[in-house]
Amino acid sequence: SPSASRDDPPADTGGFSYNPAKDRLLHSEIRELQSKLSSLEKENLEMRQQLAKQTGVDPSRIRLGRQKSLIEMYTDVLNLLTEFDAKSSRKDGKFINTLPQVVVVGDQSAGKTSVLEMVANARIFPRGAGEMMTRSPVMVTLSEGSEHVAVFSDSSKVYSLKKEQDLRSLRSEIESRMRASIQEGKTISSKPISLTVYGPQLKRMVLVDLPGIISTVTTGMAASTREEIIAVCRRYMENPNAIIMCIQDGAVDAERSIVTDLVSQTDQEGQRTIFVLTKVDMAERGGMKQDRMLSILDGRLFPMKALGYYAVVTGKGNTGDSVEEIQRYEREYFARSKLFQNGMLREAQLSTRNMVNAVTEEFWKMVRDSISDQALHFKTLRYNLEAEWRNRYPGGRTLDRDDLFELGKADILNHVASLQMLQPSKWESVLMDCLWDEVAPKVLDIFVEAAQGRSAGEFNTSADIQLHKWADSQQLAQLCAEVGLDTMFGQLHQKLDGVEGDRFHTLSQGMREEVERLSRKDHHWESYNVDQLKYVQMSALDDKDVPSAEQWRAAVEFMTSALRKQIKVAEEDLEKLQGPTSTYDRWVRWKSQSPAEAQRQAVAEELNKFLAAEPSHPSKLYMDEILTVQRVLKTRGLNVSEEEVSYAWKYVYNLHFLRQAELTAIKCQRGFVLRQHSPEYACPEVEFFWRVQQVMKSSAHTLRVQLLDREVRQLEQRVKTIVDAIAFDDKRKRELIRGDAVDKAEQLKQVRLIQEKLDIFREALSKQQKRT
Repeated sequence: SPSASRDDPPADTGGFSYNPAKDRLLHSEIRELQSKLSSLEKENLEMRQQLAKQTGVDPSRIRLGRQKSLIEMYTDVLNLLTEFDAKSSRKDGKFINTLPQVVVVGDQSAGKTSVLEMVANARIFPRGAGEMMTRSPVMVTLSEGSEHVAVFSDSSKVYSLKKEQDLRSLRSEIESRMRASIQEGKTISSKPISLTVYGPQLKRMVLVDLPGIISTVTTGMAASTREEIIAVCRRYMENPNAIIMCIQDGAVDAERSIVTDLVSQTDQEGQRTIFVLTKVDMAERGGMKQDRMLSILDGRLFPMKALGYYAVVTGKGNTGDSVEEIQRYEREYFARSKLFQNGMLREAQLSTRNMVNAVTEEFWKMVRDSISDQALHFKTLRYNLEAEWRNRYPGGRTLDRDDLFELGKADILNHVASLQMLQPSKWESVLMDCLWDEVAPKVLDIFVEAAQGRSAGEFNTSADIQLHKWADSQQLAQLCAEVGLDTMFGQLHQKLDGVEGDRFHTLSQGMREEVERLSRKDHHWESYNVDQLKYVQMSALDDKDVPSAEQWRAAVEFMTSALRKQIKVAEEDLEKLQGPTSTYDRWVRWKSQSPAEAQRQAVAEELNKFLAAEPSHPSKLYMDEILTVQRVLKTRGLNVSEEEVSYAWKYVYNLHFLRQAELTAIKCQRGFVLRQHSPEYACPEVEFFWRVQQVMKSSAHTLRVQLLDREVRQLEQRVKTIVDAIAFDDKRKRELIRGDAVDKAEQLKQVRLIQEKLDIFREALSKQQKRT
């Protein structure tokens, strides 16, 4: 039993007896063993370096293949359970994980961290003078090994605990991880850091160092810091299988203790508490009497019970002392101290070594007693989750986020690569449609202005000047480049969004949208490609004569099609201006005009009379025509301003002009032959649209070549970089791949893995028990 009381018979030695000769002999044997160990470690390092040359892997990252120890298997399970608890949302805030851990609690600056460093045989924790250093739980797994090293559970980097530089790096990394885990506006975090320490003669167990309990919140701390520390400590201590290592500062008045009250509330019978009194050397120098020390280590002074009571020394107050120096100082102190002479206490109650032995024994006893219950709990949980999955998603595979990410990644990259497989004719057809949608407003503006000329020559001159000016300024080329990018990403979107209703498709939609957004954000068309587009467009504009009847017919069809699209838009714009005017709208859709809309309709009707009388009316509305409209409407009781008439004219004339242009296109269908015999069939409008069509065709062709030669390949590399970045960011994965199905699949997969690891550990534990 780890407990040691005053009623037990005294040890044969009657306490510590210090024998210098025996001590020198013992240290000589230790040095000889350490020399042999160093020789083996050197040989091991040489083997790693040879292996590194063959594999190209950093020697510090090579861990020779071996079977995991029992404590390493146990830590694997604990890490999984800690992660499972972090993702689970229980209303009571309690852990699902009830496997044994040694929970180290104490008031701030009670020597809690120093005790852990003595147990680990290395100064591994950040330190500061009187300030809070432990800001999150640190789970330390101790395991026996030939090398004294430390490794984080989520990293392969090995820290040598014999090298001061590595120790500084380790302490700095622990502090960085603590600070990184703290949310804004908080002082501490409940997120644990997991660390394994290997070393000769280390006792195998798992300890959790918790933030020290404070009595006062100081400047710079969050107001709720004290309550949050107590909540974290209570949460770990309430694990029914946790062993509570209660650290009490021996140099501080017992009446100032906070931790003992907290421990007594959690473990009232003291069935899983180990009491550790630190700094007893300082207590003796401070004048503590033997009877008071006895009352503490007998469990009579504090309002708490414990399995065992231990006194330890954690140093002389010098943070630069090594663990070996502190251990030697502790041995010498207990051998010479007057406070612990005369057999007042059993030797088993004194020193860190004896305390560690007792804690280790109790830890493994608790592990053996509780592991079956934890395994049964997860077996039941797995059965329930699998039954729920079958009912909600019959026949569905349990794909967690990583599975869905890999499927989504492959799907996205395949779709990006498939852009290269699109037929050239398909690319150019899509580009032509998209180009016209963008250039149509500017083309029609040029067309309307050129049409104001009185002859075919004036029309051609005006159109030629404006088209060349547009192309030469690179505005057209830049617009086409933007269309090229929009078209490429439009095709990508169609492919990524092509399958609807599929559960995988729905769950990974956020990921696809994020890839589209990021790839579009940083993609741009190179300037030399824009220059090439400008050159191609200028060359196309220089060709002004339609070479064949076939191309003439194609130009007429293009002109007619383009005008009809614009006529439809112009009709809709005019309808919005006038409001609902048809009987169908009024009696079936129950829509009616507002007074303003009715007035605009009246203006439009008067303007249409001018256009009916003069179909070739210029785009400008003359002042006498405006006054005529005002005068006529005034007789009907409508007062309209000059601005209102001019505003309505833009819509009315635009629709009229487009309709007249459509009639011209129909009239010019046979113009290719007839224009050579009669000026009436010169049809400069068709030639204009043919030139525009040639510019669009040459631009579409050039864009297609540029897309396939560079842009699609660049997009593929960019998308790969994006998805690779997401692969290492679990937070983004959770944000992008969402849904109840994936949450359930993640939970089920994790429960299966935990059960598998529990079974492996139970089997290994059973084999060890049979051997012993």
